Amino acid sequence: MGRQELITIDPRTGVPRATARRLVRSFMDRHGSGLDDLLRRFPSVPGPAFRAAIERNLRPGEATLELEIALEEAGATLLSLRAEDFTPLPVDAGSRLNIDAGLRWYAARLHDLAKAARYM
Repeated sequence: MGRQELITIDPRTGVPRATARRLVRSFMDRHGSGLDDLLRRFPSVPGPAFRAAIERNLRPGEATLELEIALEEAGATLLSLRAEDFTPLPVDAGSRLNIDAGLRWYAARLHDLAKAARYM
């Protein structure tokens, strides 16, 4: 038997309500490996530990407020990395702007997810 999750249906529309946990889990499933790849350039922030800090708040019984705080802190951490030097990979030749854009994109998505968690 697979993982089960309670899905609430909006009685007005008959459509399942999205939960913050489902949105974050879906985002991490789709983009988590890219985030890990981006963070490999910054030895001060190990990617798997960074993801684990977020995913720790996805367990059943964890408060949505804790998830929101974790997402906001993760976004702030990513934005703070823009000022740090990074260890370039062979594919990074002269692409500091691409690294900064990636950090801003992930930070914005995490901020969006935190805002969604606040209102769900």
